[in-house]
Amino acid sequence: MSYLNETKVNNIKSSAFGEVLTAEITPIVQIINQYGIDPTNRNDLETYTDTISSGSVSSNNNLFEVQNGTSIGGYGVIRSKDFVIYGAGQGLEAKFSACFTTGVANSLQFGGMFSLTETIAFGYDGANFSIIHEYGGKAEIQEIQVTTTAGTETGTVTVGVDIITVNHTIAGTLQDTAHEIEDALANDATFSSKWNIEHVGDTVVISSKSVGDKTGTFSYSSTGTAVASFTEVTAGVAKTNNYVAQSAWDKPTPFAGFDPTLINLYKIQYAYLGVATLKFLIYDPILVDYVQVHQMPFSNVSATQTNVGNPNMKIGWIAYSLGSTTNLTVRGASLAMAVEGKNIVKNTSFGSSNTVASIGTTGSIILALKNRNTFGKIYNLSKIEPLNASINNDHTKGAIIEIIKDITLVGDTIYEYIEENNSVAIVEKSGLTYTGGRVIESFTVASGGSVDIELAKLNIELLPNEILIIFAKTISGTATSMTGTMAWMEEK
Repeated sequence: MSYLNETKVNNIKSSAFGEVLTAEITPIVQIINQYGIDPTNRNDLETYTDTISSGSVSSNNNLFEVQNGTSIGGYGVIRSKDFVIYGAGQGLEAKFSACFTTGVANSLQFGGMFSLTETIAFGYDGANFSIIHEYGGKAEIQEIQVTTTAGTETGTVTVGVDIITVNHTIAGTLQDTAHEIEDALANDATFSSKWNIEHVGDTVVISSKSVGDKTGTFSYSSTGTAVASFTEVTAGVAKTNNYVAQSAWDKPTPFAGFDPTLINLYKIQYAYLGVATLKFLIYDPILVDYVQVHQMPFSNVSATQTNVGNPNMKIGWIAYSLGSTTNLTVRGASLAMAVEGKNIVKNTSFGSSNTVASIGTTGSIILALKNRNTFGKIYNLSKIEPLNASINNDHTKGAIIEIIKDITLVGDTIYEYIEENNSVAIVEKSGLTYTGGRVIESFTVASGGSVDIELAKLNIELLPNEILIIFAKTISGTATSMTGTMAWMEEK
């Protein structure tokens, strides 16, 4: 059988689970660089570089570009802000373009799907062009629970080797003391570069921005009455590396003349159910089709290990020094992630309401909805999809209502759980104000009137750590009370 015929036979269109693929492909993430905009200015991307200012992210003509620089530990990362959520029994696929610098020892460069705890990609493991598979990582999660309130005093939080001073000035509730701890941690640049910080009720939850066990001292002390204690919710675990060099692939040569230092197209078909086989493909420009170069079977291999921990992932490119001082560059023009079949979200819906008593012409937040950083004791990769909102205006004057996304709350924030073990959402009802943000809907409510707004038509998504608010202000007159409600659906 000729190479062409053999490839066609072995490359019948099939899903990640091996069924003949007749269902439509539903794109979830689609990113292209046709306008050459600096990736740091785009709201559909996340970009990261190291603190030693060695790595970089940029746009080079119509290509995204990441570099690690010439310093040990340097890195550059561009990845999608959005991610695909795995549905049990349904396959996912990722497609992307990439070209790599010839690999050197003590470095890592790849393009593909990844999150903080998992990676499924193509790239260089040192000097070897490889399939990059990392799994089983866990981000450490610690809770700081306040049990006695502070007065006017000084607190000290110690996390590992970092020591943060808390200036307590609010002689209030347990929640107020927890908020002051949250503020001190968030405003410390060294600490906040290592940990995510989230305050809910009387507890501050910190989750590591890297995998692996975090050692050292975890404690809180004060010069006055405040008492708080640490509890380790999840111990950090390093990822297991399962790299497969090109020479060990099922088909080491995808086509004659294949060169990973030139721009090529890559595809990964990803099935889960815990242990389904991962498929890796490279586009053959002569065949004008993708050729499967390797597969990783996991079924009937282990009694305890799945092919990844959390199957929800993002997509992008990375260049990273693990000890090398050679500047490496990874480029790509576009990327996509899709569901094989229809993306049907199970109707897991929740709602909340709040009344704020004194809303005037300067305005206040009636309700703030946030997607949490952690859920179920792990790093959260879930989505909130707002469905509708309603406003009731008790004033004799009209009111202006704005639905605003991506804001920063100003003031003594007191978040509360909707359902701690069933919902990824937390809400804030203190009538605060905000900075930043993007208005996505604006409307008026007549005096003594009410309005219902269908938010689902706007296709809003709240990703982890994102906030959506209902903000209201009167057109004129004295302050008055207003009531707002919001309902949403969650995709986990």
